[in-house]
Amino acid sequence: MFDHPDVSGLKPPTCKQPMQLTPCPCGRTTAKGQPLAFDICCGPCHAGQAAPDAESLMRSRYSAFVRCDAPYLLATWHTSTRPASIDLEPGARWLGLDIKQ
Repeated sequence: MFDHPDVSGLKPPTCKQPMQLTPCPCGRTTAKGQPLAFDICCGPCHAGQAAPDAESLMRSRYSAFVRCDAPYLLATWHTSTRPASIDLEPGARWLGLDIKQ
């Protein structure tokens, strides 16, 4: 999934939901205001595709926090500031991502 040597041996997240047609945690919507599904929004980034732009990367990292996907967070963290590991709380309540233009 990720080819970075520091994160390749990490276990999959324990509280991650399966990819399905559920609204993406990042809150991205279509032009008609309909929520995008995770599998077509942030899911491809979590599956190893590069984010097409900075906003998509930020949204995918927010989704990773919501889904407790520590391997993805570590893989997308710059090596100069990335911790050796992170502990995420599966019961944490994320309230939403608000992007300011």
